[in-house]
Amino acid sequence: MTGRAAVAAVCLAVLLVATMATPALAAVAPPEPATSPQVNASDVSSRPFDLNDLRRGGTQPSAAPPSVRYVGDPDGAVAIRYRPADPLSNQPVYLEGGETLNTDDIQLYSTVFGDSTGDYDLVITYWNEETRQTENGSVAVAADQEVQRAGVTIEDGYATAPVALNSHYDESVQATMWLERDGDPVNGARWRFEHASAPASQQVQIETQADAWWYSFRTAILPGLASIVVGLSAARATLKRTGRGPGYSLATWGVVSVFGGAIVLAGLYYELAVVIANLDVLMGLSLLPIAYGGGLRMSPPTERIAFVRKELTDAVSLRRGETDKEDVDPEAVPDGGEPTSSVTDSVGLGEDGYFDELYEQLAIKTTVRAPDGRRMVPKTGIRPFFARLFASAARLDLSQLRTRVRVEGSASQKVYVDPDEDSAVEHRPARLRRRMPAWHRLPEPDEGEELSPITRGLYGLLTVATLALPLIGWYAGDAVANTPTVGAGVGLVLLALESYEAVDGTIDFEPAPRHDVTADASLTVLQGEHADAKLLEDYEEIAWSERITTALEAREVDSRRDRTLIRSFLEGEVGLSLDALGLDENAASEVDTEETEFAFDDVDPETRRAGGQR
Repeated sequence: MTGRAAVAAVCLAVLLVATMATPALAAVAPPEPATSPQVNASDVSSRPFDLNDLRRGGTQPSAAPPSVRYVGDPDGAVAIRYRPADPLSNQPVYLEGGETLNTDDIQLYSTVFGDSTGDYDLVITYWNEETRQTENGSVAVAADQEVQRAGVTIEDGYATAPVALNSHYDESVQATMWLERDGDPVNGARWRFEHASAPASQQVQIETQADAWWYSFRTAILPGLASIVVGLSAARATLKRTGRGPGYSLATWGVVSVFGGAIVLAGLYYELAVVIANLDVLMGLSLLPIAYGGGLRMSPPTERIAFVRKELTDAVSLRRGETDKEDVDPEAVPDGGEPTSSVTDSVGLGEDGYFDELYEQLAIKTTVRAPDGRRMVPKTGIRPFFARLFASAARLDLSQLRTRVRVEGSASQKVYVDPDEDSAVEHRPARLRRRMPAWHRLPEPDEGEELSPITRGLYGLLTVATLALPLIGWYAGDAVANTPTVGAGVGLVLLALESYEAVDGTIDFEPAPRHDVTADASLTVLQGEHADAKLLEDYEEIAWSERITTALEAREVDSRRDRTLIRSFLEGEVGLSLDALGLDENAASEVDTEETEFAFDDVDPETRRAGGQR
């Protein structure tokens, strides 16, 4: 299975799961939140309240959590808590003043004792502030008022009472909430916030199974198949232009995706839900980045080329000759020979052009074969990848690699570079360069002419407007769909496209003369011959050591034989055993140096005969 087929298979598997889940999610309406026995039925009525009254918030005790209000001081207190709408939040939090509430379920958390317990009415008024023209001028009023009442029972001790708020999917509304008992507001028990229901809890109107499958086909299957085809095709076209993707590993993409998804769900869940609710085909289109990213991973195989530049210095000495920077010694003895008056008589070498090799500069570049046969030299990273999308990557012409040789190891080829160059290779990858948005489009005046102040002023205003695109997107997104962050993000992308320009990449090097490769090959041959000669010398040393060992052993055998003959002779002359005389077996070899109780030179024949007669 090829790489693109594997990516397509994964995308189809995800699409299958989404297809099977969509009808169930769409056909089965989410259950209504369980109603606690403490909460009475809610009703919606219309009653105008004064704007100044609705603007008022409650009284929060000092050092108390947000939304805490006294009820029947000092008998107890109540607070408003809620569970955030994003799926990563599991614990209820306190409602803060002026906060935007994206859920429809809240909890009235109470700690009340004594006479303050009992039945209360929780009044929630939703409204929007508008400015209206009257006979006395402009007046701010609380328009579109919607009043909701919910009866709650506050029990003795610690208790919670759930309350379901009215849903507001299309816009964000102001909300003022307070407690009443026997028709009278409880002093200080008021709360101010904004309410915008997350569309994730909004039901899809589906009546039959056929409607559910049609909804699945329209939102998941058809957009998903199109996303797979478009994503893989776009990835293939991208690789032809850029050579490879950003070059990050799967682990890196996995970590970025997990953390990025967590941040989006935690901070932008409401706006993401609004976008998906208004554009439900995004369920299937979500396969587009998966197919595109997987296709980028299927880049053609890379090849590493090493550029080698030898750093040279003036030679200190030559094997047969001297440089002009040295004093010639008339008594020099080349190669262990006899002294000669001229060290260059034996060979015809000049007086300059000889160098010692100090070190080698090695630069390894990763290349990708381009469709035109040349080699692209891409750089890892997001910014270089985007630069290659709009500009050309650095390319190597194979005709320049005339001094290359095949190697094994970390690189597959090695290119010899002219030693006179300052560096092995000059590589400037495709990059993004900043520019002043809109102002860079100011036309160049003709020679001898100047642009009019009106032209400069218009381009200046256009530049300011371009710089303000994120701010404009913020207000536009807030006004259109109550998604200011999404609007600001779109404006930021447009500003980035106008603020950067892509610059083509370049790579430059000066190949070494062709004979450098031949010289290197000849040097390799000489090194091989030197190694062979060294090996022969080692074998000769081994042979000589063996010969020496053999000679020593033969001499030792002769020495032992001589000692045996001398011992026998001495015992025959003396007529006694040398062991009886207290001499060891080495006495024969030490007869010349050790003193004995007999002086053999002083014994005459008569004495010798007398001893023999005994």
